[in-house]
Amino acid sequence: MTTNNYSKCRFIGYAIPTGPSQDKLILSKYLVGNYLGAANVEQDLMARIAILKNAVDTAKLALPANEDTQLVNNIFMAPEFYFHGPLGPYIYRHVDEDPAELALKLLAQTFNPQDYPNWTFVFGTMISAKVANIDAVFQSPAVQMRKRLVESLALNAEAEFGNARSITEEILNNTITDLRANPAVEVRDRALIFSNLGLQLPGKPLQYQQLTTEKYFLSPIDFVLFETTNQDVITEEMVAYPHIDLSDGDVKKHAYDSHAIFSQSFGQDNLPSTINYGIEICLDHDDARLRKNMTRENLPADDAVLQIQLVPSSGSVIVQQCVVAGANGFVFNVDGWCSLDNSNSPQAGNVAGVQSVYANYTFDQNGTRYSAHTQLACVKNPAQGCDPNKYPADFQYLDAENVVIVDVSEPSLIDGSFSDYFAGGYGSVQIYGALSPYDLLSK
Repeated sequence: MTTNNYSKCRFIGYAIPTGPSQDKLILSKYLVGNYLGAANVEQDLMARIAILKNAVDTAKLALPANEDTQLVNNIFMAPEFYFHGPLGPYIYRHVDEDPAELALKLLAQTFNPQDYPNWTFVFGTMISAKVANIDAVFQSPAVQMRKRLVESLALNAEAEFGNARSITEEILNNTITDLRANPAVEVRDRALIFSNLGLQLPGKPLQYQQLTTEKYFLSPIDFVLFETTNQDVITEEMVAYPHIDLSDGDVKKHAYDSHAIFSQSFGQDNLPSTINYGIEICLDHDDARLRKNMTRENLPADDAVLQIQLVPSSGSVIVQQCVVAGANGFVFNVDGWCSLDNSNSPQAGNVAGVQSVYANYTFDQNGTRYSAHTQLACVKNPAQGCDPNKYPADFQYLDAENVVIVDVSEPSLIDGSFSDYFAGGYGSVQIYGALSPYDLLSK
């Protein structure tokens, strides 16, 4: 007997600013501000998970009552950098202290199968670094020199005008590039993926409840260029992300490897039997990570289409040339740093060649505007080939009336207050397919 379990999907984005407090751009390119978070990693994780649960439950209350939980896959995503500490990345000394492992354990306890049976989550991303002695790193003359040099160049460039400004800014850019070639700290930026519907490595039968994937492309605003109160924190010129070998494609081979493509399987007698996902974190999407590897993906021959492409970001949007989802597939972006325009209600329109629906969130605090957005597109004709310069995807029209924005109220926390962890307000949940879930491509 053929079933149609999870043949529909809904996309829910938590639009919450995830950058530093007092954040501002210097030289229109680099970020200045102060990281927020608790010094105790477990306390920080528990607070951020409580804030997530408050947002998820807010969205859950807005969904249709008595909906068949075996019909709809609720796909919830938070922005890049949702999980971070007061130094920027969570710092840990030993492999067995990896905060991602603890976070996934706590997330599994929080989002149990009884209350969230048909939910698939991408809990934004976590930045972390394994460092034997971070105080020694900060006290190193070389690191202190880096910080003084970069801050001096940035402030001098900003104070100049015309050619002098351009020259100083070019020296700053080259200096940061050179310093990153010999990083003081290697940071990992990982998306935390969890589902009570099960997760799989494509073509493999083993079911997982949780996976991670990882980013390789470092953005100028991933870390602060300098901290405004002269605290010892991880700054932009100190860091590098690990290299990711994509020469054999981006299909996951292990649950916690750095690759991006995974699946959900609902059985051979179900339509759809399998859904393939790909995750690109922010600038990896802008770099066409998945698109450039389309001809190298070792997906099963009978199931080689990517139905859902997910982009958690901090300062990015859906890029037309980088879309790889198949016909009738979806691309979903949740961003924690910028809005797409000045609108405050769901919109349908063309954003840089991508016909999509989108929604913004803004919050003003002490003269600083914090922003976030979500964006969803559905592919009409898929991209052809792996060259982003040729034959990009085009898109179907989606109705903004099927998008609902719900403001999130203040969560109850055991330790500290909300403003200890996030600077830009409680955010909103933006629900795509709120009234009528979208049909997934059936095989």
